[in-house]
Amino acid sequence: MPAASRSADRPRVHFVVQPTVSHYRGPLLRRLLESRRLEFDLVGRFRNSEGASADRIESADASVLAEVTPMDFVSCGELWWEKGQVGAVLSGRHDVYVLAGRIYTLSAWAALLAARARGARVLLWGHGWKRPESGVKRRLRLAFYALSDGLLVYGDRARELGTAYGVDAEKIAVVYNSIYSADQLEATDADVPRSTGASRAEEGRRDPTGDERPTLIYSSRLTTRHRLDTLVEALEQLPEDAVRPRVIVVGDGVERPRLERRFADAGLEADFLGAVYDVDRLRALYAAADAAVCIGGAGLNVTQALGFGVPVVAEDAHPDSSPEIEAVVDGETGRLYRSGDPASLQEVLAEMLADPPAMRRMGAAGRAVVEERYTAEAHAEALEEAILGFLRRWDRRGRRRRSMKPATS
Repeated sequence: MPAASRSADRPRVHFVVQPTVSHYRGPLLRRLLESRRLEFDLVGRFRNSEGASADRIESADASVLAEVTPMDFVSCGELWWEKGQVGAVLSGRHDVYVLAGRIYTLSAWAALLAARARGARVLLWGHGWKRPESGVKRRLRLAFYALSDGLLVYGDRARELGTAYGVDAEKIAVVYNSIYSADQLEATDADVPRSTGASRAEEGRRDPTGDERPTLIYSSRLTTRHRLDTLVEALEQLPEDAVRPRVIVVGDGVERPRLERRFADAGLEADFLGAVYDVDRLRALYAAADAAVCIGGAGLNVTQALGFGVPVVAEDAHPDSSPEIEAVVDGETGRLYRSGDPASLQEVLAEMLADPPAMRRMGAAGRAVVEERYTAEAHAEALEEAILGFLRRWDRRGRRRRSMKPATS
């Protein structure tokens, strides 16, 4: 479907794509450009060029990049300056400005102050609070958010924490996050026999060699933060007579060579496939898996697995987990294990792989959660509804203020 035609009747939105205009942002951005209610002007960084080459995220395809105004930035450690954002706010050409809500981005602070002086409306979108905060960082974040007119956050936990810290609940809208569109997930049913987490053996899709061992899939960047060694340690603790599952590793990063050696030294079969972005190939890989494992901080890899109908095993309280971890409800859409505890992971995996009916149920439930909240369509709809809701609220307040002014003689 082509992007909606330009119209002066729709409110105009300056929308900064965050964190970058990456491959997984493509489906969302296409839906925003198709909006019949809002006019989106997209701005963003095309690559996360601050990272090492092996850790970079693939950009969106050329058709999406052509619709986005590239944004340059400079950085010094954690501090960033995104060029052009202050000028955009001062121009006053848009009805609302949606900026990335990163507290270490100095240009965002400057743009918020400029908006106050200009009378422009600014919303911040992003994770919000991923975990409880205290001290200086909490005060800094609250001061940053106080300068904005509203927050668009990825999860319910962020809204709960924000209101607990004194932020007006009306100022926080939960929009969740996305990676695939509904039609990409619907292709799972047409192209792959299993979409509900059933075991490979139950559906007769046995390995040609007769190997019926269970298969785990891990999908994330291979960095020191993600601690994939925990999975090796867990599998090493299985009883000697237990069947050791095969592991599919999707992702790349500076840790890949060391991790390949680590699995080999432990006598574990692991296929390191590198980064995979093709949806059809990912669909086939998940179809070969009985469960997905998230080691360390979880994020979009949770909704990726659940979207393909594969239940997720994840850490219960990792501080780096993004709001997508909320989709893993223990016993309903997957299982949780004690953070950083290989023995707990081993125990949970053993229980889960021994109960294919439970995996079917959890896979189906996870798929339903993704369809409701985490598709590109649901994400775009939530963003639109939130922005329009803020615009209506601001308009009502403006009319009230005007009606309260005393008449002049």
